[in-house]
Amino acid sequence: MKIHFLKSQLLLAVVACLFLSGLADAQVQPMVDIQTPDTAGVGKPFLASIVSWYPLEDVRVQWNGVEVRPAVSRDGQRYVAPVLLGIGLREEAGIHPLEVSVSIWGRTYSFALSVNITESTWGHETLTVAPKLVKPPLEVYARIKREREMIKAAITTVTGTRYWKLPFSRPAKGKMLSRFGLHRVFNGDTKSRHTGLDFRAWLGTPLYAMAAGRVALTGSFYYAGNAVFIDHGNGLISLSAHMSKVLVNEGDMVRAGQKIGLSGATGRVTGAHLHLATFVLGKVVDPELFFVDGMEELINGK
Repeated sequence: MKIHFLKSQLLLAVVACLFLSGLADAQVQPMVDIQTPDTAGVGKPFLASIVSWYPLEDVRVQWNGVEVRPAVSRDGQRYVAPVLLGIGLREEAGIHPLEVSVSIWGRTYSFALSVNITESTWGHETLTVAPKLVKPPLEVYARIKREREMIKAAITTVTGTRYWKLPFSRPAKGKMLSRFGLHRVFNGDTKSRHTGLDFRAWLGTPLYAMAAGRVALTGSFYYAGNAVFIDHGNGLISLSAHMSKVLVNEGDMVRAGQKIGLSGATGRVTGAHLHLATFVLGKVVDPELFFVDGMEELINGK
């Protein structure tokens, strides 16, 4: 009888453990809140946040064929893993899947969502530059190809550390000029898109890092001139182009608002200014949404 009693007690204990485990799963799953806008524009970055009262570990986000592991931080009693996402200027509108997995107390939970990406409206701009900058001479083709490979390696970097904090600092004191996404006509016939945001910055004007990060690449490039690429972490890269002087070195850690160079007119330009470009998981997106006036669209979408 005693043996049968112990077996019954053990069975009840196992059943209770399984019940409580299932209950814990049911409670944990709804307590992971994934916050994203319902709609975002082509070429526009947006903020996604994975939030939980439970300790988040090994957070993974799959977006546009790329995986990023956003860093987890504490916000009061909550655990938060923010990540910047978006699609490139030339990509297709439509429903884009977003997959998220998190680990809590050693168990993995997966979520499947989607974001509706809609067409964005862009203006037009006509410019005149030196003919060699529109149609480069044959002798510089090898240089341009080599530089493109270097730049691609820099802008597709996805690290597990997040250095950035919203909103970002303005990289120059001058006003914003040519906006991101403009349809451009060079010398009357060559069409392209403006893949950055220009700031007025007379020759020698100080230029600043828009967010903290590590200097990933510097150099003198055929199109970008003297330029600095900064890895801000978790797949966000910035480019500051056309400088007259670069004041940082590859591998340097910089803080938001730190002086990184002086404005100039190097590369393909019509005059001295700052060209700021931003890349999310390797895709070029509108930098303007990272500043105070663009925060509402960054968080809430269109």
